[in-house]
Amino acid sequence: MNEDARDFEDDNIEEAVARFNEMLITNTSEYFDVFEIDGIVDQFLEDGQIELAKKAVDTGLKLHPLAISIKIRQAQVFMHEGKLEECLDLLDMAEKIETTNPDLFLTKGAVFTLQGKLAEAVSAYEHALQMPIDEIDETLYNIGVSFGQEGETNLAIKYLEKAYKANPDNEIVLYELGYYFDKDSQFENSIEYYNKYLDIDPFNHSVWYNIGITYNRMGMFSKAIESYDYALVLNEEFLHAHFNKANALANNNQFNEAIECYLEYLLLDQENDDAHCYLAECYLNTDRYNEALVNYQKAIKLNETNASAWYGSGLIMWSEGQLTEAQAFFKKAISLEADNSDFWAMNAKVHAELNELDEAIESFEMATSLEPDSIENWLSYSEMFYDLEDTDRAIEVLRTANKINKSNAFLNYRLTAYLLDKNEELEAVCHFESALKIDYSKQNELFEFYPEASKNESITRLISQYQSMKL
Repeated sequence: MNEDARDFEDDNIEEAVARFNEMLITNTSEYFDVFEIDGIVDQFLEDGQIELAKKAVDTGLKLHPLAISIKIRQAQVFMHEGKLEECLDLLDMAEKIETTNPDLFLTKGAVFTLQGKLAEAVSAYEHALQMPIDEIDETLYNIGVSFGQEGETNLAIKYLEKAYKANPDNEIVLYELGYYFDKDSQFENSIEYYNKYLDIDPFNHSVWYNIGITYNRMGMFSKAIESYDYALVLNEEFLHAHFNKANALANNNQFNEAIECYLEYLLLDQENDDAHCYLAECYLNTDRYNEALVNYQKAIKLNETNASAWYGSGLIMWSEGQLTEAQAFFKKAISLEADNSDFWAMNAKVHAELNELDEAIESFEMATSLEPDSIENWLSYSEMFYDLEDTDRAIEVLRTANKINKSNAFLNYRLTAYLLDKNEELEAVCHFESALKIDYSKQNELFEFYPEASKNESITRLISQYQSMKL
């Protein structure tokens, strides 16, 4: 865009748009020069008023049928309508007449991005960037965001970093860099750019909130809580900050503080079934089962399709020995979320306790097939057979698990126990040695489950051997 056009946009855009709207209302005719039409269309497109943008383009082409800038804006209208091929055809025609308008190539780049033609998009954008462009950081920002919106995070970061170099004080660029680095799991970079934003504007509650999200994703829950606190100081009614702070407290095992925070949140938003569900989990973790059940039931009343609330209710019934009731809750949870291995595993345990072996096996098979890397589910499955004094099948289950989860110490320690129980010492010792190689520090897993192993000479000899190697 040239200098005259920029000056027009800064000083007269509102007046031109008002005159255009008045013309439409009164059904009269007005004259607009090319720069005015360009500014009017840009404003309508920015506001998402596509039909008005089309009318402005039609008016402009009647007044200035040869104006390339208006043709480019007509192409932009086609792009917003999803008419990508028509847009490209019009741009190709315009390019034959004028090859030095960066808006033409920027629009091409945007269309190619929408089509998933990334190489062509980058080529078009880079061609545009070789031309004189006012406010280059804004253009680079728009390119970056266009890639980001299509899920191309690496390209988004590339152009946003260029925008930052062009103008280190552009706050929206810093914000988006923080966001996309977080999305790409480059958490330290995310924090860095959010902090650069805060160096300019330390009172932006949204940035403090986003920093909290990033710290939470890093597992730095105390830092996340601190960031959410800053956000709440700046905006005490910031619902998401209350909610996320409570989640971070729970993740940090500060369950009592999390309970207080969830209760504060629910004073502001009583209809959030997930909040009641998470609150119930905190009550569960502090052995306050009645309060947990009350909140799970509140969640169900608010949303009957909340599978976690049905599952949580089942856990409480199971812990209180009410197996039939627990089974009903677990079945409901499974009907809502059939691909959740935890639901199937607990359903299996209840069937086993009710001596419904076929149903228990079916549920454990579902649990282990849905999440074959869940060692806990494999161990629970094998324990069911071991408790039934069917050690052969317990061993068979863990052999299957061991093929899928190679080099897992817990599986090998448990196999050692089962094989010792069957007096198959040679194979037991092999699995025990494998377990020691994988994780020597977890050897008590064997003795806690099968104390008799401590009396086995081969086992104690291996421990001494590996202990000396550790010294």
